[in-house]
Parts: sequence; structure tokens; C-alpha cells
Amino acid sequence: MKRLTFYLTCILLGITLNFSVQAQGTDLTKNFGIGLQGATPTFGGISFRYTGFAPVYLQTVGRFILSDQDSDHMLGAGISYAIFEHQSRWNLSRLYFTLEGAWRYERRMDSITPESEITTQHEKTRDYTTTILGGGIAFGGELVFSLGGIPLGLNVEVGQGFGREKTDSESKGLAGVYVGMGIHAYF
Repeated sequence: MKRLTFYLTCILLGITLNFSVQAQGTDLTKNFGIGLQGATPTFGGISFRYTGFAPVYLQTVGRFILSDQDSDHMLGAGISYAIFEHQSRWNLSRLYFTLEGAWRYERRMDSITPESEITTQHEKTRDYTTTILGGGIAFGGELVFSLGGIPLGLNVEVGQGFGREKTDSESKGLAGVYVGMGIHAYF
């Protein structure tokens, strides 16, 4: 399994570098980006970025998932400040600090069968809802390169998050380290 992963990584890296070398004339400083962004443990979705105020960057992330009676919605926003940017012939790299916040609402229906009704096979459902409101500050980096003439950005960030989780029965504070990753195509 390790060899297969290694070979697939080498092939993907070779294809990426090949396309990058062929598209040397691509402008890597586009203003809009769309892609996927996620952060552990529970936030992530489709992301929109705006880089027109450089070195200040804006980003929103959201998702809306409905599955039968279950639902999972998330909306987040962030503002970043690039402390370092470097543009070379083949890529653009930046290091940044970011201030981010997010809201998540999850509702799910679970089947419960009381002990007294096990023989009659009557199932009851219980509605569980969880609301999380969180924020944090992170340090991250992004590498933008051309893939077939399209500027593609890969980013990673690590930060300190805090927030509040509220369920049907309790409310508790949250704090911890989070890791985020994303990929964006710029146009």
C-alpha cells in the first residue's frame, strides 16, 4: 500500500510539474478563487476567495447538506494579512496570518426503541440538534502554481480556535488547535 501511494504521488507530482513548465506565461495574481477549504474537526465546504485588496485577503466558506431528515449547514468567513509574498517564474508563495469565524448547525434523527417496546418492534425517533459558533487565529501558507494554464493554489494553516457548542441538553465551551487545508482555482 505504501508503494502504491508513493507511485501515485510521484505520478501526480510529475504531471503537475509538466503542466506548470508548459504554462510559464500564466498570470498567477488573479483576484478571485473558488475551491474547497476545510478545518478540523467539523468545518469545511466550498470556498470563495478575493485577493484584490492585497496584502489583505477575504474568504468565505459554506456548505448546505440535506439527507432525508438530517441536515448539516456551515458558514464561515475570514480575513487574512500576508506578511510575506514572493513571486517567481513558476509559482507565487505567501505566508499569512488569518482571523476566522464560523457557524455550524447539525440536525439528525436517531431511532430509539424503548425496552418495553422491543417485542412489538415500534421504533421512535429522537431529534438531535447541535449548534457550534467558533473563531480563531491561524498562521498559514499558500503556494499558487499554474496547472494547464489555470492558477491553482494549495494552502495549509494551523491555529488556535475557541467557541461554544450547544446541544439539546447542554452547552459547553470549546478550545483547541485546529489544522486547515484548501485548494483553489483562481480566475
